[in-house]
Amino acid sequence: MQTSERIRINFILPFKPRRPAGGFRVMYEYANRLSQKGYEVHLTFPLKTPYMKYRLPYLIRSLLAKIEGFSRDKWFDFLAAITMSYVPQIKDKYVQDADVVIATWWSTVLEMGKLSSSKGNKINLIQGFENWEGHEDLLYASYNMKDTVDIVVASYLSKIVVQHTSNHIEMIESGIDNSVYKVKNNIEDRNPYTVAMMYSIQEIKGSKYGLKALELVREQIPQLEVEFFGISPCPEDLPYWIKYYRDPEKLNDLYNRNAIFISNSFTEGFGLVSVESMFCGCALVCTDIEGHKEYAFEGETALLVEVRNSQQMANSILRLINDNLYRIKLASNGNKYVQRFKWDNAVEKMEKVIKQTLEGTI
Repeated sequence: MQTSERIRINFILPFKPRRPAGGFRVMYEYANRLSQKGYEVHLTFPLKTPYMKYRLPYLIRSLLAKIEGFSRDKWFDFLAAITMSYVPQIKDKYVQDADVVIATWWSTVLEMGKLSSSKGNKINLIQGFENWEGHEDLLYASYNMKDTVDIVVASYLSKIVVQHTSNHIEMIESGIDNSVYKVKNNIEDRNPYTVAMMYSIQEIKGSKYGLKALELVREQIPQLEVEFFGISPCPEDLPYWIKYYRDPEKLNDLYNRNAIFISNSFTEGFGLVSVESMFCGCALVCTDIEGHKEYAFEGETALLVEVRNSQQMANSILRLINDNLYRIKLASNGNKYVQRFKWDNAVEKMEKVIKQTLEGTI
């Protein structure tokens, strides 16, 4: 059995994002934390991934990769020991040898599955039911790649994946950095009229329904204070009473300034921002979807509402505003429950899977 100092891990990403993205952040955190434990970690970014929609032609992307390298648009602080490379495609002749190779997103996983054994024992990190743009036959095929261990981030994903594979399945819930995301402003002392929300131009995030719900709340609570954050420019015609922060450096402070956090998503793999808000003491109101229900239990740790139902979302926000003791109880219960989702726990489980794949015990 190799020691961690000699184990080479290659993370294959679908592309290199210029702005924060939850699934990429998870992969990056694993990379950092495994590197810190002594593993030799490399990140591979293909310039061409099948079924990926690109804004720029391949030649321009290739030229920009050579010019920019990895010095620009850095929204994540990587440890110095981590190495990175762009490759034309996920093919044997471009991908470096490793002991373990980890990929995420179904199209990337399908390409990883074609790599030779010299590229490493294969792990598929499944962070959501990625059927947003069709190709469900290929999605299911990615769950059943030969000689691959499937890791899911939520129990509902395990129930889906097991129907389409004979591969070994592990569940490792996504981690939150509890040294960053924590209660700094007492839950009891927060202004009950404060609400935070992540804004996204993606339809599946349901932001327009959250905005409508907040407008309904403000009709009854004129002192309502709202803060949005996101990676997009400030949306046009945003009401004057809503503050917007693009890529806030201290998101934990924003969570701590607010009593309530709302999520309106139609689908989530795990819903990292909702869990972050709970770590910081927000009372959560979110849509009744599988990804949220890994930690949002109706009336106990959160309030659940129907997808696209702005009136129901507004009613739940008003319930918490008008019953401050219940808001405090819900937020406190939620904060206690999510402590299980710490990065130390996730990395410990990931390291165990990595070692078991090398030992041939799974």
